Amino acid sequence: MRNIYFVTILVVLFTNTVCSAAIRYITVSGNGLMNGTSWVNAFPGVSLQTAINISSAGDEVWVACATYFTTTGTNRAISFSMRNGVAVYGNFMGNEVAVSQRVFNCGSCSILSAEIGVAGNFDNSYHVVSNTNLNNTAVLDGFTITGANDNRAATETAGLGGGIYNQGSGAGNNSSPTIRNCIISNNRAVFGAGIFNNGYNGGNSNPVISHCIITGNTATSGGGGIDNFGLSGNASPTITNCIVYANTALTAGGMYCWGGNPGGNSSPVVLNSVFANNSATAGNAGGIIADNADASGGTNSGTSNPVVRNSIFWNNTASGAGPQFAIKGTGTFTATYSDINITGQSSPHIISGAGTGNIFSNPLFLNIADGNGSDNCWMTIDDGLSLQNLSAAIDAGNNTGVPALDLLFSARIRNGIVDMGAYEFQSISLNMKLFLQGYYIGGGTMQPVLNNHSVPLSLPTQTDTITVELHHPTNYALIDARKVVLQTNGTVLANFTQPDGQYHIAIRHRNTAQTWSALPVVCSASTPLYDFSTSAGQAYGNNQVQVEPGLWAFFTGDLNQDEFIDGNDFPAYDIDSFNGVNSVYVSTDMNGDGFVDGNDFPVFDGNSFNGVSAMRP
Repeated sequence: MRNIYFVTILVVLFTNTVCSAAIRYITVSGNGLMNGTSWVNAFPGVSLQTAINISSAGDEVWVACATYFTTTGTNRAISFSMRNGVAVYGNFMGNEVAVSQRVFNCGSCSILSAEIGVAGNFDNSYHVVSNTNLNNTAVLDGFTITGANDNRAATETAGLGGGIYNQGSGAGNNSSPTIRNCIISNNRAVFGAGIFNNGYNGGNSNPVISHCIITGNTATSGGGGIDNFGLSGNASPTITNCIVYANTALTAGGMYCWGGNPGGNSSPVVLNSVFANNSATAGNAGGIIADNADASGGTNSGTSNPVVRNSIFWNNTASGAGPQFAIKGTGTFTATYSDINITGQSSPHIISGAGTGNIFSNPLFLNIADGNGSDNCWMTIDDGLSLQNLSAAIDAGNNTGVPALDLLFSARIRNGIVDMGAYEFQSISLNMKLFLQGYYIGGGTMQPVLNNHSVPLSLPTQTDTITVELHHPTNYALIDARKVVLQTNGTVLANFTQPDGQYHIAIRHRNTAQTWSALPVVCSASTPLYDFSTSAGQAYGNNQVQVEPGLWAFFTGDLNQDEFIDGNDFPAYDIDSFNGVNSVYVSTDMNGDGFVDGNDFPVFDGNSFNGVSAMRP
């Protein structure tokens, strides 16, 4: 009986705990009752930190798209801070009912800004986010973190960490939050302008950083992007699916790892990430420095061994040694299954261990000089650090422990082996079935038109070539197009180097009315069959003709491809028919039998009489 009573109490306590978890909603100006209970009663932006502070373990704070400042005053010491057990999510439009409904189509639209006082960064907040006493249950997800300037003279607590400062120094202290789906950009500090992880003197600062872009940050001393301060302590973040790009410091433009003094450790794990275009302007290590030297100099008592896998180090520069990575003391840099430019890397700045799976060839980024692409938006298909189709980094990584999704939220492993870097090379396999009215001969079969016209290398199983287009799902802009062969049974496969997503499909053929899919189609590396033939409603505007019971086809007769089947198409057919054209690959052979004659006319005549035209969204 006592056991039953005890179990009942546990169930009640657990149920109460689950039920008590709350979501607090934030919009920049607030709404309704402004009590944070829903989007229509959201807290105003000035209450963001209050919403975090009053939250308990299991609670969430949802923040709508807008800019939120560290303070409405001018006190530079004020910043945002995280809380154990509380997940703070940004990038909401303000009508979502689930975190999964967020869409990252230009990085994050929820901005945490240190821009206070007058315009310009000289009087900005020292930190955008400053954390103490945190473990990995404290989550910051979906924000742009920008504008901080900790220009104070460097001490154990000042001049450190503009964007995010994780203060875990001191015996027993810890500051190891989870940071994901964030852009940390344009921050300044003496050390660790983007992120400073402070595990000094017996402390721990081992954050989990994933799916983040750390770019354009400037340190006036060391660690432009990230600084891991594990002197006599531990500062070893896990960095996954991240970009560290175009950060600047005197030493270690990308990331500084200092694990000196007895008990010191700074050995981050870097997986499927890119360090590119970072610069050390007056010292070593454009990309990463591994430093286990003691503070007093002369001895190397600590540990600094960054471990890198499935990552790319390219085009980092240093005025001193080690453009991609450098060693200080007896630190090590261990890399496997990574693409690293080893030009200018001389001893001791060399890869430790066997270097299994490493390559040293140009990764063929889309455009390394333009990280966020021509649209100036990170996490979109034109990001400059995605791979081109001839890159040796494609299918060259190691699958152990890789994340499920890449930086574009597409499947991380597409062809059995993960790619190096933060972006999986994108390829869509679009399987379809469709029939062309004029070529249809019954029984689910079309004419072998290419064969009938004696086209070289054609097969009797092939009908004709068609062009398959992918269009944007809302503004309908053309994204990509492929010319492919349509089989006599109506099947066709088109492969695109585009990311997973929703696309309108449009089909063009030399004598057929252009036809679009009724709705955007979810496309991926293994898109299910899209069968136009099962219903007129599979095409936009029901723009198909029934060729036999339960089977539909695209309208034939648009010979001049102006999207109308009318009298303007007739002259071309009339001339070729009069001249008895045959066995020549021409669009006027509308039934595909190899001859332009009276047998082609009935289909055209009917469609022209009925005013058939292309229909598009």
